Formats: sequence, structure tokens, C-alpha cells
Amino acid sequence: MDHHQIARDLIELESITGNEEPVVAYLEKRLGELGLEVRSEEVAPGRRNLIAGPENPALLFCTHTDTVPPYVPLSEDEEYIYGRGACDTKGITACFLAAGERLLSEGLDNFGYLFVVGEEIDNIGAVAANRSVRCGHVVVGEPTENKLALGHKGVLGARVKVEGRACHSAYPAEGDSAIHRLLGYLEKVLRADFGSSELLGPATVNIGGIEGGVAHNVLAPAAAADVMIRVVSDIGEVERRLVECFVDPATGEQDEKVTIEVTLRMESPAFERLEGFEETVVFYGTDAPFLRDVGKLVLFGPGSIVDAHTEGEKISKAAMDEGVEGYVRMGRLLID
Repeated sequence: MDHHQIARDLIELESITGNEEPVVAYLEKRLGELGLEVRSEEVAPGRRNLIAGPENPALLFCTHTDTVPPYVPLSEDEEYIYGRGACDTKGITACFLAAGERLLSEGLDNFGYLFVVGEEIDNIGAVAANRSVRCGHVVVGEPTENKLALGHKGVLGARVKVEGRACHSAYPAEGDSAIHRLLGYLEKVLRADFGSSELLGPATVNIGGIEGGVAHNVLAPAAAADVMIRVVSDIGEVERRLVECFVDPATGEQDEKVTIEVTLRMESPAFERLEGFEETVVFYGTDAPFLRDVGKLVLFGPGSIVDAHTEGEKISKAAMDEGVEGYVRMGRLLID
């Protein structure tokens, strides 16, 4: 299989999260051409995972079929293939298929594929697969610059809501600004210590969105913020420390005007080492934490994460060639 051409084909199929089916149907056909048994699992109306190969194989190549918006059309020059999903993860998918063809030609057939939906939003496909799919090792394809990733940070996401009392801003003692209260607490969140790891470094915090208020001359009756912590230690302890940031200094108790809703919980996963591969760590999230029960985790792929989700998303053709070789080497190491 020409992995460069497969990447072009995939990029031309828009598959923003929720519309993965065009890519799923394409891959279903390609997997059949490899002579593999192909099964699908519906995880939401009109959205399905693909599983190909034998039951409980030694190795599964796994990545996601969705992309972030907006769609970026295919383009190309001598060195790179451009377009939405080029490195995240349609170029990787193409390398998977080419590597599989090579392994089959060598008589190594105890492997398969797992293509899941929804990685860019809620990991719905990986969560479903974790209940039903098993293998020895699962190679998660994400752009790691063809280095074996030994870890990535987890995520704790939360939406914080604060209630206030509106009044005329000329008489602030008559009200209670939810925005002012929220900003004070968010300062504590930004200063808090959420742990560190020798492998991954310190946890990091981002306040990704703030909303609230009705007018510049009215104390805000309500406010909210979205908080994301990149987790490197026990996620339960991180959540406890986050909640502690919203203790009312006047009472020493949890502020009754504050509610904290956890919106995302992704633990930091551990990955396998493989002999002969250069190693790295990455800080972005993947489906891997939701695939823990599928098999031992390996994280590897061509392309750079700094190109993902950008208007100029791209993948080097040379990196793809190297990626195919890397996946073939993994197959030789891991397939019985």
C-alpha cells in the first residue's frame, strides 16, 4: 500500500468529531483488502469503532478517526502533505496500514487494528473499546516525532460556578459580585501546587474560559470559569487540592456560593518501553488512559504535535516512511 496516497485519501474526507463515518467506511474497505476480518461497534447513533484481525491478538494498532474543526483541505509540496488530520492522525493511520501489509507479507498475522471515534472531545470510542476489546499490546498512534513516549500528563477538567447578588455598582455593599469572588478564588488556583513528577515535571493549570455579569454598572449575579489541570500525580489528590482553593477565608469552610463540576478526568498513563527506540515524554492527552484494559500501552507515531490543530497542519513524507519502519519493527518484537 502507498501510505502517502492513503494519507491523501483520508485527508480529503472531512471527519470532524461526530462525522467520522466517511473515514470509517474508507478504512473498512482498506482493511478488507488486507484480508482481515472486520467488525464494527456502534458507540453512538451513526458513529462506530472498527476492529479488524483475530480475537485477542498479540498487537493492536489503534488511533482515532476524528479531527478537530475546521476542515483544512489537502495540499502538498515535495516534503510535506498538508491538511486537517495530516499528523493527527490520518498520516499515522496510513502508516499503520502500510506496516500491516508488510507484516502480513512476512507471515506475522497475530495483530489487528482498532480505530475509534471521538478522541478530540470525549473519548467515547476508546471508553467503549475498553469494555470489549483485548490484546497483548496496543500501539496508540499519535504524533511523537517517531519516538517512544514513556508518559503523558493526565487531565482534570472542572467548571466552577459562583452565585452572587446583583446591585447598583455605586453601592457595592448592597450586593455580592460573583465575578469578584470568582477572580479571588482563581488566583488561588493559579498559585496552588498540584504536584510534580520526575518524568513529566510539574502539573500545569489553565483557566480556559470565564463568563458572567450583565453590565458594567451592575455587580454580577453569577459567574463561571473552566479550569484544566494537566495532572502528573494522583488525580484524586489533585481534585482535593482544587476543591481546597474554594474555601471561604472568612469561615474556613467550603464556600456555599461555589459549585465545582468535574467535566473531565483522565489519569496519567504508564507506557511500555521497547528495545531499540528513542524515548521521549509528551504533555498532550490521548485515548491511552481510556484503553488501559485493552492491553499494555505503547505510544508512538510520526509527525509533531506542534503542527496538530493548526491551519498549516502537516506531516513529513520522510517521517511517514520512518513511521512505517518503526511500526514494522514493533510488530516483529511484539507479535507471537
